[in-house]
Amino acid sequence: MTHRHLCLALTSLALASGGAVGGDDVREYTLSSADYRSLSLADAKKPKVKIGFQSQTRYQFNQRDSDSTTLASPDDDLTIGFVQRRTKLKLAGDVSDSIKGRAIISIDRDGGKAKLDTMAIIWKVNESFTLTFGQFKTHVLWEENVAWSRQLLQERSATNETFNQDRSQAVEATFLGDRWRFRTSVSDGFNTGNTPFNSSSEADVALAGRFEYRFGDAGFDAYDTFSSFRGARAGWRVGGALHWQTMGETNPSSPMSADMLTATGDLQLVGDGWNAFGAFVFRSADSGTADFDDYGAVVQGGVFLSDQFEAFGRWDAVFADDDRGATGGDFHSVAAGVNYYLIPESLAARFTLALSATLDPTTGSIVSTSDGHNLLADSESAQIGVILQAQFLF
Repeated sequence: MTHRHLCLALTSLALASGGAVGGDDVREYTLSSADYRSLSLADAKKPKVKIGFQSQTRYQFNQRDSDSTTLASPDDDLTIGFVQRRTKLKLAGDVSDSIKGRAIISIDRDGGKAKLDTMAIIWKVNESFTLTFGQFKTHVLWEENVAWSRQLLQERSATNETFNQDRSQAVEATFLGDRWRFRTSVSDGFNTGNTPFNSSSEADVALAGRFEYRFGDAGFDAYDTFSSFRGARAGWRVGGALHWQTMGETNPSSPMSADMLTATGDLQLVGDGWNAFGAFVFRSADSGTADFDDYGAVVQGGVFLSDQFEAFGRWDAVFADDDRGATGGDFHSVAAGVNYYLIPESLAARFTLALSATLDPTTGSIVSTSDGHNLLADSESAQIGVILQAQFLF
């Protein structure tokens, strides 16, 4: 292009803008739909993104024995207050007809910082084979795989919190039959969300597999929620999973290698206004200098007293290896309460009142304590917890 042509082009652009640089006649220019489609990754198709918000607001009450050695003073045995337990932003959309994306951003209840929970790309290769890759929860403990908004109680069990896989960066393959499904994954190991590839918390390799078979009329989708509304189809599902990981042989290496094997079996029943779930967990951890075998169990169930009121109960336990010494004691807890569904047959607005009690000290066990599920460090038994929670999904 010559200088003369360049000057003409600049003059034409200035005239088209109406000399609006210093005036009030400012015009907006946007890409045409044709230009937009040419920039899209979705085969000349505008991508659609769905946005959702999830909230759990609580008032919590916790009473410990005044003789507990974990208290600063006997007068500190009562802990009460409000907490925004969960605040999450969910994004979901289609890359193509067979590829979908899902992201979940959570706001930390302590400090309000945002962090990435899940970033998963789900590719449905065909009707019986799906690939998922990104950061998500691999399928091991089923209670952990049921979303928090779909739990029967306001929180997962202490057993689950002690043994669960949480999130990993992984690739997972799902094979689906009419009445069975099998998932297998390779990942960075348990609890390795938001970690770089050279993190010391990552495993060298982690492999997992989970198989499930369903009986009755209820489809697999019915088991993604622990509650079963009135009028629901009946059925039961049996499942089992194995997870193995090893670490310490690659950078960053450690003086000793460590291996962990987790195995679980579970049974879930759904019916016309009632539900039941039970699971058993085994974990063998070898740190190179010590080898511990720990166990856990949970049983829970619920029944609808009306279209909107649901009563529930749960027992769970953690059985630590005796060789752990001071933390080798057993731990049991029980919980009961009611759910009220503001909209019948919908999880969008739900109120929960739950009462929990521990039957053993938490300090004498490997049980995972947390203010999140209202289980605090306590050298005595009979810790009492009360949670009143409002859940909204929109």
